[in-house]
Amino acid sequence: KLCDWHGPFLFGDTKFTLSPECHLKLEAEANYTAGQLLFLGEKFRTEASDVQMGFSSVKQLQGRYNNTLTTTLWRFIEQRGHQQPIVGLISCHPHPSRRPAIGVELCRHFIQSPAFATRFSKINGLSLFHQVAGYCKPQKGGLVGEDELELQDDDGDTHRFQFETFFNQYDALTIGWHVSKKPCLVSLR
Repeated sequence: KLCDWHGPFLFGDTKFTLSPECHLKLEAEANYTAGQLLFLGEKFRTEASDVQMGFSSVKQLQGRYNNTLTTTLWRFIEQRGHQQPIVGLISCHPHPSRRPAIGVELCRHFIQSPAFATRFSKINGLSLFHQVAGYCKPQKGGLVGEDELELQDDDGDTHRFQFETFFNQYDALTIGWHVSKKPCLVSLR
């Protein structure tokens, strides 16, 4: 048992008897702990910091840690993004011709690094999904697209992000990382 305080809540409680806030807290702590175990604590953070940004590095680390691409992407964004804003999506295929039937959730998870969550808190996963859909091709698998997108921070400044989307034939995995702040041009007349 890793978190002693979880014990009393795990015997007999269901999603109906736990408050939603408590359930979310328990889930977050359990996911964090599982991630620490699966990715060997600080070792993954160090290795993620030593590779280039991009999906090829996520795939490299996935092989090294023998975890899924999805969990490796999630951990990569969380661990690498303390200083640099990084964002990710786990979604259906973004291209309109490959999307599932109506009623299926387009964007299942919106992953934000600590630096992204702090500076870009007004951006949500669904609006980002629709931007990503603009560059994705209808391929059945592999890298389905990459492009530079502009995102606005909480102060209204525009920033350039490089995005890549990989489709593993089940989920589209998207990563976007901060490249630069877009210069503000002022006309002098």
